[in-house]
Amino acid sequence: MKVHQLKALVAIGDHGSIRAASRAAGLSPAAVTKAVRELEEDLRTLLITREAKGVTFTEAGRALLVHARLVVGQLARAEEEMAQLSGRGRAPLRIGVNSWIALTCLGDVVKLFQQRMPTVRLELMESVLTVSIPKLRDGTLDFCIGRASPASRHDDLAHVPLFRTSSAVVGREGHPLAHSRSLDDLRDAQWLLNSTPDDDAEAPLDDAFARYLRDCAPTIHVAHSTVIVISLLRSTDMLTLMPWPLVEAVAAREQLCVLPLTERLNEATVSLISRRGDPMSAAARCFIECFNAVVYRALGSDDPARRRLFHSLDGLALGDSALSELARAQGWDGGALLGADAPPPPGRGGARPH
Repeated sequence: MKVHQLKALVAIGDHGSIRAASRAAGLSPAAVTKAVRELEEDLRTLLITREAKGVTFTEAGRALLVHARLVVGQLARAEEEMAQLSGRGRAPLRIGVNSWIALTCLGDVVKLFQQRMPTVRLELMESVLTVSIPKLRDGTLDFCIGRASPASRHDDLAHVPLFRTSSAVVGREGHPLAHSRSLDDLRDAQWLLNSTPDDDAEAPLDDAFARYLRDCAPTIHVAHSTVIVISLLRSTDMLTLMPWPLVEAVAAREQLCVLPLTERLNEATVSLISRRGDPMSAAARCFIECFNAVVYRALGSDDPARRRLFHSLDGLALGDSALSELARAQGWDGGALLGADAPPPPGRGGARPH
């Protein structure tokens, strides 16, 4: 397999036809066709079928396209990083972050990162894992920070646990179910979540919320955006499950209330997730250093609201053990991650806020 052949395959996958792929690649249709035919001959298998309306990928073609995107994307990132290091270009750093990080500490992380690497362009997206994990796999994202889920637990992805969170059931102020004490009281509720039970089919059997969804089969609407969720919560009687750090960040401001349920809900690990074996760029390593430093600063902050937010995390693990695991998973020195800006973690509590 040659790089130009894989690039031709990716161009066809991106644009749907040989003619459109050739225009995008700046090649003739004959050159694109020849590259794919040579690839098929090398592999002794059919990759695409040509039809009047375009092309259709065979099963083998779809499988190879996944690998081809990664190879082509990795080469592009290597070229970008070399251009960045030589001062000839601005390689983007593409990151997925979950919503509560975006609403709490992302600004400070970006500010510190810009001081250290002012020429790097950031591309940030909200890390709803049903969306970001496919983008991580195909090379669109360099890494993401978010909840580890069955969708992300495969051998091709490396996980570094950072901390654990639990969640609260949230609705608008004055919600008819605002004084409910148990999930059993919510059998007729309508929910707005960022995934369906099918997306989390491997949830632990002892997870109270997963068991409630299986037993009660409530109506579930799906939104892949925190902004949409908050907007609809304020104007409807839907409920959602919200991580405690996000509750601390937005509930009072958005006129939302936490239902005083007795169950501890949706305990989850927030991880740094990356493609296993892919080397992280200098910019990615720097961003993680900055994230680490900002979180530790927040734990020792003089602002009680900020301390409360980060103390709503259970078992904060963004320390030596997590960094060593990150280094082991990625094959680079994690000692530099602590750096001068990251003091040893102060004493912290892991209890859920009440």
